[in-house]
Amino acid sequence: MRKMSQESRIKSQEPRVDRVLVIRHPSFVIYFLILFLTFSTNLFSQKISATVDRDKILIGEQIELKVLVTDIDQANADISHWFDLPDSFNHIEVVKRFPIDTISAEGATNYSQKIILTSFDSGVWQIPAITVSFRDKLSINAMPISISVLPVDVSNLKDYHDFKEIIEVKPETDWLFIGEIAAAVIVLAIIIFLVVRYFRKRKLKPKPVSKVYSIKDVLHQLDALYAKGLIEKNQHKLFFTELIDICRTYSDHQLNIYSANKTTDEYMILLKNKIGNEPKLIHFFQLLQLADAVKFAKFIPPNTDCEDAIFDARTFVQTIYNFQFTKKD
Repeated sequence: MRKMSQESRIKSQEPRVDRVLVIRHPSFVIYFLILFLTFSTNLFSQKISATVDRDKILIGEQIELKVLVTDIDQANADISHWFDLPDSFNHIEVVKRFPIDTISAEGATNYSQKIILTSFDSGVWQIPAITVSFRDKLSINAMPISISVLPVDVSNLKDYHDFKEIIEVKPETDWLFIGEIAAAVIVLAIIIFLVVRYFRKRKLKPKPVSKVYSIKDVLHQLDALYAKGLIEKNQHKLFFTELIDICRTYSDHQLNIYSANKTTDEYMILLKNKIGNEPKLIHFFQLLQLADAVKFAKFIPPNTDCEDAIFDARTFVQTIYNFQFTKKD
């Protein structure tokens, strides 16, 4: 009995020779490594990168987005779907798309594309993650990119006065002022009554038909404004006020919009996509920002900027005329 138990114990301690030999067989290990490396290469060899030439711009300036996809094996994992940015997204607009470039070298293929972008809204906006898909259902992504769009910077210019915060004042009851308002309302009501009574007794004259606001009229007004010599008289605020009023009146008439009660930003939004994607609009938008700085921040620009303002205004109205109508005069 003791001899048999020893024999059984010796047998139980003997190694599993057949299984160890199979696992440690050199040809099996080599085959497994080749299969793993092939599978890993097909999955992870492709690379994607998305870069911009700068991440801070002024309103209307342009940046270049470059997307590069490298190390593609067309025989095993060619691209099935290239990324597609819409014409307008997240306050960013596409100005121009360049064709996709293809470069083949050492058995691999690289793809690249350049896209010109711009924005007319100040703030921090993001280009979303760019995704490229392959035939084997694999997708690779580039990280999102943040872009800072800044308004026209006039803070370091001469005689610049920045906007100040509104100081909250606790209202006090002013009975004298209330009495004056009540008296004014009564007087105004009497005047309105007398005016209405007067016009009821006489025939109303027909309204004169407004003449067509032609391109010659608006160009003549711009020349007349420049001839007033308001810049030499240091009346910069009056000059820019009349200049923007002329441009707004002409654009309202020709584009069938109404911007009299709109802010500068709202007016810029009304103009977008009305006369196409014109690069000349960028100069007019910057002119609007400069006019606001003169009117509200009391900024005094140099005389050369005022002459450029007249030129940009003439270019703006001429662009509207060329885009909307055939020449009639």
